[in-house]
Amino acid sequence: MPTENSQKIENAVVATLNMDRLPTEEDILRLVHGFRAVFPVSDQELDVLLRRLHSRLRIDMDTGTAIIADHQSWLPARQPDIDPYYWNRYAGYLNRDGWPPKVVNTLDKVTDEILDLMGDPAKTTAWFRRGLVMGDVQSGKTATYTALCCKAADAGYRLIILLTGTLESLRRQTQERLDAGFVGLDSSGLLSQQRTTREVGVGLLNRTRMAGVFTSTKKDFRSDLMNQLGFRLNAFAEPVLVVVKKNKKILENLENWLRSYNAGNDGKIDTPMLLIDDEADNASVNTNSNNDDPTAINERIRALLRLFTRSSYVGFTATPFANIFIDPDSENDMVGDDLFPQHFIYALEAPTNYVGAQSIFGDEVMIDCLREIEDADDFFPSRHRPTLAVDALPESLLSAFKSFIVSNAIRDLRGEGNTHRSMLVNVSRFTDVQDQVACLLDHELREIHREIRSYSQLDPSEACRSKTIAAIRDTWTSEFSETEFAWFEVQKALLRAALPLQVRSVNQRSGAASLDYSLYRESGLRVIAVGGNSLSRGLTLEGLSTSYFFRNSQMYDTLLQMGRWFGYRDGYSDLCRIWLSEEATHWYRHIALASEELRSEIRRMQAFNLTPKDFGLKVRAHPDSLIVTARNKMRATQIIERLISVSGQGLETPRLHQSQEYIRANALATEHLFSDLSAQGIRQQRSIFGNNIWKDVPLKLICTFLRRFENHPLNLTFQRDDLASFLESTDETKLQSWDIVLPNGGEPETVFAGINYHPQKRRIEIRGDSRSILVSGSKARVGSRGIEREGVSEELIRAKEEEYRLQGKSVPDWEYRRLRSKPLLLVHLVKPVEDGVDYDTEGIPLVAVGLSFPEFDDSDIARRVRYRVNLVEWRNMFQMEADDVMESDDDNV
Repeated sequence: MPTENSQKIENAVVATLNMDRLPTEEDILRLVHGFRAVFPVSDQELDVLLRRLHSRLRIDMDTGTAIIADHQSWLPARQPDIDPYYWNRYAGYLNRDGWPPKVVNTLDKVTDEILDLMGDPAKTTAWFRRGLVMGDVQSGKTATYTALCCKAADAGYRLIILLTGTLESLRRQTQERLDAGFVGLDSSGLLSQQRTTREVGVGLLNRTRMAGVFTSTKKDFRSDLMNQLGFRLNAFAEPVLVVVKKNKKILENLENWLRSYNAGNDGKIDTPMLLIDDEADNASVNTNSNNDDPTAINERIRALLRLFTRSSYVGFTATPFANIFIDPDSENDMVGDDLFPQHFIYALEAPTNYVGAQSIFGDEVMIDCLREIEDADDFFPSRHRPTLAVDALPESLLSAFKSFIVSNAIRDLRGEGNTHRSMLVNVSRFTDVQDQVACLLDHELREIHREIRSYSQLDPSEACRSKTIAAIRDTWTSEFSETEFAWFEVQKALLRAALPLQVRSVNQRSGAASLDYSLYRESGLRVIAVGGNSLSRGLTLEGLSTSYFFRNSQMYDTLLQMGRWFGYRDGYSDLCRIWLSEEATHWYRHIALASEELRSEIRRMQAFNLTPKDFGLKVRAHPDSLIVTARNKMRATQIIERLISVSGQGLETPRLHQSQEYIRANALATEHLFSDLSAQGIRQQRSIFGNNIWKDVPLKLICTFLRRFENHPLNLTFQRDDLASFLESTDETKLQSWDIVLPNGGEPETVFAGINYHPQKRRIEIRGDSRSILVSGSKARVGSRGIEREGVSEELIRAKEEEYRLQGKSVPDWEYRRLRSKPLLLVHLVKPVEDGVDYDTEGIPLVAVGLSFPEFDDSDIARRVRYRVNLVEWRNMFQMEADDVMESDDDNV
């Protein structure tokens, strides 16, 4: 933990430096030594301070990308008349809190851009604006909308309503952050009978003016309390904040109170209002409680907006697959929705020190933190009920537990001080199961505490006579021996590192206070948090370094939200570990690629001056939107139909039938394909990348092969019959002639159907519940990265690779699709390996298929694929955790 003087020097240097340019070493040293004369520090503290300063000053953040419709800029003209009191106070708070200066500067610019896209509160005639801000999970969206609240208040917005998720724990955490960043006072005291005031956050810097607040960290909105306190909107000289859950009754209560005590004779309130919808993509459809039903909640949000003559709605989401694009039954319904972001979509860029899906699961993995769970199925079966008895824990969970203990010791040795430290354990949606796991972990922790007290301060040779200490040493050896500390140092640090650790259940039963970090401001909370949905959306686990996630959810928008491990890990990113099943890793890698592809679309659409409607239609037509649709519609319908765009898309069949009958049928279909190619005189060639390639193949052969291929129903984005029907009827010229590639792998050469090739070795996972084989392959894909270069000209490939090389990145396959002039069929002959052992397919290769489409104009719906998905068959074959996201944690039924 930095000493008081070193912290003062650091903040003073940052505040003094001119951040319009990158400071030189001489600039930094001159300022540091100048302030050191006032705030003395030792030479050792000075070295640590300089390292910390250099790290902090290197962090940067780009401005975002916006696609806009119907906009007249107003903010620049009004800037001379706006007193940025709330923003200046918040910026000072961020600087004091250690935010990199360039990030604060960019946040200033970004929130100016978003504010300008909203309505001008000084305009007295009626207006409304609807927008969406897209960020990354745990990337600082809260700071962005806190800054937006400050700037909206400075510009003249009088009421700010902030909607959180459906859980009180998240609402409470959000209220606490807005108290510190915007209000400046502890709201729990303001709304108490005693009406006490205590400055927090920005209020400690400047209390000249304080925003009003109608909710607190202890209470959601209550009209009876407002009346008891005599609160009225027009009685406040400063802007007023309301932080409420997405709950039908609470939103009705707020709407009725506003109408009864604040509206004019026409039933409208003529004051500028900003409504921020955090987690706007929340899609918990068909919950047991009507109060949490999104259809009802969305109607209440619309009613609130209609109550005001001047309103701006800004949704915040962490996924491009936001439900506002996907849920409506038709494209007209989507665009006609009152909450559709018809005026703007703004995509935020994360700071350079953000650890997100791309860093962990993308093509350029930056952190080696993934560990595979292979032993949890017997403990937590995928279809377990709330009555499941848990009397032991998988060894992988105990390994993660010990990893968390060791990481705490190393963080202490690094001088981190009394910071919050968290471990996440998410293995069940059921509260009773969560509580049993927490109880077993607590018992394990108390045993470890006893051993650490007795042995950790002894000589290592003596200490490791304890099996517990020896096991912790083994964890250090396998996970952390390459850090800067030797085992004897870590062992000695265990006493202070591990003894403060606590195990907590975090769910609706345990209540919002079960994970209240604010109660541990001085000492820091060190916690193993065991939960389900309460840990899955919005809630921030402070100082998270270890995660154990074993859930059966296939809905990767939900998985993304469950990824609490994304965020900022400055000073300990090398200590972070994530335990996941192979299948969960598969899905996370898939969403990392799909999300990055759609984000790139925003940048392209901005360049072509396209609108939010264009982006909404693009997301809606994306094949992966089917996954979200299926989850949302699963209980309400048996069949879903959706027009899907395959323009510029890559489709694969990573899930294959396990039955030998199907394996043999697909091998036979491939033999027929090769035979048909030969019969038509289409010669096999060797591509520039060393693969077997057949060029200029007529579309008819492709359709025939697709009809013969036995696709597994869980390849939701690869609907064989629908794709074949589309291709058989399409008049799109770019789809009439194809290339076919049989990729070579690294296995010894063999022959199949008269074709010499090298099989591709792929890891597989047998899924008994769906009678399927999951082919994970490299980066959770059947095809190796870069395989979609095949058929693209060398000149175009070189130019694109050079463009990405200058960015220090590799080219994603979706970029190659944009370069294609004709489509590509990939026929993968796979040598499967399960748990390191060759999987027996009776000498028949496992066949998987990939399709790589060029971009073409499919604005005419006749050039889109009509997918018709049978959800009954899908649901019966594989019981996804639809209930997991459709029910609250306390649904023990």
